[in-house]
Amino acid sequence: MNKPLLLATWGATWGALTALGTGCSNGSNTTENTTTTTTTSSTTNSGATASNSAAPSAAGSQAAVAGKSTVTVGELNKVTKANKPYKLALIVKTRNNPFFDPMIKAAEAEAKQLGATIETKAPAQETDKEAQFGMVQNVVAGKVDAILVTPADSKGIVPALKQAQDKGVLVINLDNRVDKPSSDAAGLSLGGYVGADNEAGGRMAGQAMIKALGGKGQVAILEGIRGADNAEARKRGFEEAIKGTLTRVASESAEWDTQKAYNKFQSMLPTNPQLQGLFCANDKMALGALKAIQDAHKTGKITVIGYDNIPDVQPYLQNGQMYATIDQHPDLMGKYGVQMAVGILNNSIPKGREFLVPLEMVTKKGGH
Repeated sequence: MNKPLLLATWGATWGALTALGTGCSNGSNTTENTTTTTTTSSTTNSGATASNSAAPSAAGSQAAVAGKSTVTVGELNKVTKANKPYKLALIVKTRNNPFFDPMIKAAEAEAKQLGATIETKAPAQETDKEAQFGMVQNVVAGKVDAILVTPADSKGIVPALKQAQDKGVLVINLDNRVDKPSSDAAGLSLGGYVGADNEAGGRMAGQAMIKALGGKGQVAILEGIRGADNAEARKRGFEEAIKGTLTRVASESAEWDTQKAYNKFQSMLPTNPQLQGLFCANDKMALGALKAIQDAHKTGKITVIGYDNIPDVQPYLQNGQMYATIDQHPDLMGKYGVQMAVGILNNSIPKGREFLVPLEMVTKKGGH
C-alpha cells in the first residue's frame, strides 16, 4: 500500500514526532491515495485559540490551554516503564464506531510495552450514557489504578468520575472533554487530558467548505450529541469559519448515528433545495447523509465534509462523493493517554497537564 501524500507542514511535524519515538500506530486511519494537510492550534494565556498552518517543534506540537498546563512529547516518551504492574481501564463511548479501534489498539499495545495491564470497556452505542456511567463504577469496584475515559456525556459522567477520584483512582480524559464547570462544581480534578482541538477541526472543515464552494452558497450541519463538548466545539468552529461567507440554512443533531443522519438529511433536503454543502461532525453521519443524497438523485451536487477519517469513507473520498474529512489520530490519543497515566502514577509527570494531537485535512490525492 502506498503511503498518503503528506504536505510539507505535516511532514515536518511528523518527522519531529517520530524522531522522538511517537510513530503512528498500525491503527492510523490515513489510507492510500489521500492528500493530507495538518494544522495544530495554539492558545494565548487569555484562552483564545488560533489555528496555525506551520508545523511546530516536536516539544511544542500540542496546543495549550495555558503554557504551564501542557506536557511535551519528550516528557511523555520518557515514560518507558511502569514502576508497578498498574491496572488501567479504558472506557470508550462505543466499539460500534471504527474511530475507536485505533485508540483501543494503541492503548493496549502501549500498556503492554510499559508493563501495565489494561481492560477495555464500551457501551453498545454512543448514546448509552447510563451504561458508560455504570462501567466507570464497576471498574472502580474492581480496584483499578487509573481510568482513561472518552465520555459519551461530558456533564453526566462527572458524578461517576468523582466517585472514582474519591476512591483514589486517577482519571485521564481522552478525546471528548469532560465539562469543566460541572467538574469544578463537583470537586473533580482530572489527572490530565489527551485529545484534539475540536474547535480548530471545525474551523478546518469550514475553511475547506468555503474553498470547495468558491466562497458562497448555502450549507447545513449534522451535529453530534448536543451538549457533548466535541460536538459543540466542532459546530462552533465550523460556524465561526463560514461566518460572513457561506449561509448556514439548517443544523440538526443526528447523535453520531448513520441511520439518524440518513433520516435527518432526507428530511432536510426537500426544504432546502438550494443546499450546496453539508458538514457532518463525524464520518458515520456522513455515510448516512451520502445515502440520502444518492436516494435524492443529488450525487455530485452537494459537497460533503466529514470528521474522523474512518475506513468506510475512503471509497467516497476517492470517487469524489465526499470532499474531505478531518483525521484526529485516535491512535495517538490511546498511546499518549496510557503514557500520561503511567507517568503520573510513577510521579514523573505532574497532574493536570494536557496534550493535543495533530489534526489533518484528508482529501482525494491529486484533488482538492
